[in-house]
Amino acid sequence: MTNTSDMTNTEFLQHIMEFSKHGSLSQMVIIDCVQRGLKEYIDNKQAILEAEKARQEKGQYGLVNMEAWVSCCEDNLERIQQKYNPQNK
Repeated sequence: MTNTSDMTNTEFLQHIMEFSKHGSLSQMVIIDCVQRGLKEYIDNKQAILEAEKARQEKGQYGLVNMEAWVSCCEDNLERIQQKYNPQNK
């Protein structure tokens, strides 16, 4: 088994997608999971942002700005849809 502990995130995802006993099915699984995960964040955007605002009002700040996080999710889902479902923009 390859030592993956020193790989960057990009190298690791490439490794998972290219070197699987399940062949290219692994690529489909990764893309599907990414797409579903992005949709989950976007579908729950309002609750996520409200929770973030409530934490900030208590003086609690996270490592990542959740508005930026959700915006990144929206951008990445749009890019996935453009590639795999161009007719469903």
